[in-house]
Amino acid sequence: MRAILAAAALLLVLAGCGTDSPSPGTSAAPSAPAAGGSVASGEVTVEVKNFAFAPQQLTVAVGTKVTWKFTDSAKHNVKANDKSFGSDDLSGGATFAHTFDKAGEFPYICSIHQYMTGTVTVR
Repeated sequence: MRAILAAAALLLVLAGCGTDSPSPGTSAAPSAPAAGGSVASGEVTVEVKNFAFAPQQLTVAVGTKVTWKFTDSAKHNVKANDKSFGSDDLSGGATFAHTFDKAGEFPYICSIHQYMTGTVTVR
């Protein structure tokens, strides 16, 4: 099931779905989530929908901005296990962003639905 969700999330990202529109006068070209050992950079979006983070595992370069987009009608949040980042309870298309400025592994959860977990690995 996780493999199917991860594959579906990757297809959505590669198709340009789930990214926020760029600000007027800018051109945003978010990188696809890293798969197969590659490292994403720039800006990456994680969809929060159907009570899951998609993609659940993400590998990015130092300096990458990760945006979580909360598309469920139910409220969710993002809380880093090490408390280095965290969002308010959000839903309905709201977003939360964090720029990863140091290497490491950053597991996180939705503290409302603690079975919702994810990890950002920064290289």
